[in-house]
Amino acid sequence: MPTKPRRRAAFLRACLLLLALTALSGCIREEEMRLVYAQRCASCHGPGGQGDGPIAKALSAKVPDFRHTVDNLDVFEIRRIIKKGKGIMPAFEPALEKYQIQDMVRMVRVLSMEGRDLEWWEKFEPLVWAHCSVPWQYVYDYDAAGKDNRS
Repeated sequence: MPTKPRRRAAFLRACLLLLALTALSGCIREEEMRLVYAQRCASCHGPGGQGDGPIAKALSAKVPDFRHTVDNLDVFEIRRIIKKGKGIMPAFEPALEKYQIQDMVRMVRVLSMEGRDLEWWEKFEPLVWAHCSVPWQYVYDYDAAGKDNRS
């Protein structure tokens, strides 16, 4: 039977391995998040989320700047718009997985920080990053059975 220090060391190694795997999966998810944004959103919303994508000028409605979106809508409203669409924006719920929709909510929030003054960053940055660091593809398993009432 292993001694207590050996069990503790094995436990610590297992925790470090789990932490490293989580960090690596976050890096991969970050790349996937940016790729989905580039494929599905940037042509209208632009690379910086300011509504200045190459297609935006040809649209009949003005594409919103994410800085105004975040100022006026909460996370649940942003998620609903991405899922269900609004105005000329199509619904992405059938095309994207739930965790990808959450990644796009994250992109809206991350891109909305661009060009903000220091006071805004000091107030909101911890909240944005705390929300963004959640591994949503695992969290959304609870939602598969229809338990997500915030749609």
